[in-house]
Amino acid sequence: MMKQCLILGDGVSGRAARRLAELLGMKAEILSDPAPVPPDEAVEKCSLIVTSPGVPPLTSPLWQAAARRADRGEAEFISELEFGFRNLPRRRCIAITGTNGKTTTTELVCHLLNAVGVPAVPAGNIGVPLADIAADMREGKLPPETFPVVEVSSFQLERADTFAPVAAALLNLESDHINRYAGGFEEYCEVKRRIFRHVPEENRVFGLSLPASRRVELREARLYVDGRELIDTGVTRLQAPHNQENLAAAVELALRLLPAEEVFRREFVEAIRSFAPGRHRIELVAERDGVRYVDDSKATNPASVLAALRTLPRRRCAVLLLGGLDKGMDFTPLLEEKERIRFAVLYGACRASIAAVLDGNIPFAECGTDFEKAVMTAAGHALPGDTVLLSPACASMDMFRDYRERGDRFSEAVRTLLAER
Repeated sequence: MMKQCLILGDGVSGRAARRLAELLGMKAEILSDPAPVPPDEAVEKCSLIVTSPGVPPLTSPLWQAAARRADRGEAEFISELEFGFRNLPRRRCIAITGTNGKTTTTELVCHLLNAVGVPAVPAGNIGVPLADIAADMREGKLPPETFPVVEVSSFQLERADTFAPVAAALLNLESDHINRYAGGFEEYCEVKRRIFRHVPEENRVFGLSLPASRRVELREARLYVDGRELIDTGVTRLQAPHNQENLAAAVELALRLLPAEEVFRREFVEAIRSFAPGRHRIELVAERDGVRYVDDSKATNPASVLAALRTLPRRRCAVLLLGGLDKGMDFTPLLEEKERIRFAVLYGACRASIAAVLDGNIPFAECGTDFEKAVMTAAGHALPGDTVLLSPACASMDMFRDYRERGDRFSEAVRTLLAER
């Protein structure tokens, strides 16, 4: 009898899980809330249930019904990440999690490994589900020796019981996605640490902000491996302090796969020099009349906004665009750099929560859900030498498809504004 697989969530991860399930000979069905029948009835005939990361445990009736069925021992309930990992032909991957820096570090590890002949592809939260990578390998579209380098969110780790990367990194832990977890920040951190559940201790990598013994050190903007200088980060495009930390973690991970002499090869060092962080990460859009316009749409929590503000040259202030979807975060840390913020423009669903923190500390204006008006207002408050900085501290899905669309809309609004001047 054909095994039945129920997949929760019809997004990119859900469709990837269905593709892999069908490739494995299963009968696969995708369901999203609200289900056409009562949730317990919807899940009762399936022995395997795979959840997409975007399905929220606290509010999804389907997720909760699946968990009840699994608790009774009637079905296996796993994440798409777990499903993909179990079906990698060699069950090998590298995994990277943390609140900030995951995408850049994932891209950088792939870039470095490929430079020295180790085939690697980015996967996971970066946009290509691990289930798709597993399917591609099984169909011969990727060679089986390929190393998936997996960006892993806390959502993906929630039901990943046997996920066992060869090496894994936890870059940092900051307040984020608090509305996802009944246990708040402590539960969020506990879920993040699950990335190490099946990783040998010697292959666990921690970001520079976390206590750990390490082979890679950063001293005065120079990177050292086992006490030997590897590169001066001043000759790279990773000069911002947070990107230097990402680089250190990437090299630490590479050392878990490569002998030390490999990271000193010309090809490896040149790969560090040539790497450029992806779009929407402190990306200069335009400069006019002494004002810089910078897209940092990838900044979806206060810690990442602080990192962006700290890249500004001294005496340069920001006019900051803040707002978006509320994830239950505390915005008080923004005040740590209030001297760098000349003015803030608030928009989107959680503008009132941000306003409550800024009130009496940083001058601001609210622009509702009119994003183009928000950009225009920010530009109007900028003085020569200032930076108009889109670094929202929030998720984008209240007004945009994702952070990429938000960043593109900012760039378009800036170009339109400057063309009219």
